[in-house]
Amino acid sequence: MSDVTHAADPQGGAGEGPVTASQRRLLLRVLAILAGFVAAGAAGGVLWERLWDAPTGLAFEGRWYLEPAGPDFAFEAIALFVVIAFPIGLLLAVLAGRWRGHETVTVVTVLVAAGVAAAVMYAVGSALGPPDPQALAVGRPDYTPLPGDLGLTAPDQGRVPWHSTALVALPAGAMAGLVGSYLLGNRGFARRSRG
Repeated sequence: MSDVTHAADPQGGAGEGPVTASQRRLLLRVLAILAGFVAAGAAGGVLWERLWDAPTGLAFEGRWYLEPAGPDFAFEAIALFVVIAFPIGLLLAVLAGRWRGHETVTVVTVLVAAGVAAAVMYAVGSALGPPDPQALAVGRPDYTPLPGDLGLTAPDQGRVPWHSTALVALPAGAMAGLVGSYLLGNRGFARRSRG
């Protein structure tokens, strides 16, 4: 038995001290990065839906068909998602990379936050877009025009609209931004003195 008595922990932990100011700043950094990415993902989803032109299709025998059919009409939403998501990830990661110290925590946080932001961007954009035309086509008279829905795959029967590699565009942009930020650092492309 030890005669050493431990002071009571004011936070009720088992022998752990209070949270230090450094840990508090690190937690605030993680939360700020996460909040920034989620807010930017939501704004990206709104922009994605606003810039997208819904392709039209027709109901025929209870199913919806894209009219005119073709990959260019089905691919427009996917390409627009990537064109918006990649720069969002790039810009936010460059801003996050400017905070020096705890780079490992920053990299992990940015990667997780970028993945969450991509999901938020998809969820917001697809929620604001038109409903699933396959569901609307059931029971409609033949040749009824219906708009397509906003998704990341071709509008074929049985396809899950979010099963797409386009969701990695935001995390890919974020990792590119962090690599650039850490490699170039504060120097950027500044010219070194040769004297």
